[in-house]
Amino acid sequence: MWTTVGADDDIIGTLNYDIEWTLVGSNFTSKPVAFNATFPVQGLVLEGLLTDACGGQSGSEISGTHGFYTAGDVPANKAAFWEPNGYNSYWGNGACKSQWNQFSFYIPQYPDTNIWLIVKSPVVYSLDGDPLYRFHTAQTNDLPDTPLSGD
Repeated sequence: MWTTVGADDDIIGTLNYDIEWTLVGSNFTSKPVAFNATFPVQGLVLEGLLTDACGGQSGSEISGTHGFYTAGDVPANKAAFWEPNGYNSYWGNGACKSQWNQFSFYIPQYPDTNIWLIVKSPVVYSLDGDPLYRFHTAQTNDLPDTPLSGD
């Protein structure tokens, strides 16, 4: 996926990101979690969080599932990855859950502005307490108006 960073008359560049979500029973993994921008970034942090959320809901944070990886300063056109194994979360309770990944960083031209991008997985669900979760068909989900903060 990609997005343009900047305003109408001041486009800084393009940000490319890639996340692959995998389910094994109740274990939910984001790997790879990759970031690549056409401009240099400072202080890149990759975060993950699991939420108790069914379709159309932003959900509530599941305690103890916040994870982060500090990639630091990344030159233009150089990929950064969540090392070594991406983000992993486990929660065997609840009928539905979603995994959120956040990229946050600064751009040298705007050092006082923290930029963040949140990507939300499709909802996964379990039927009648079955320990196997399944991806739900795609639907619109609400996103938060503030960055992830963890517990």
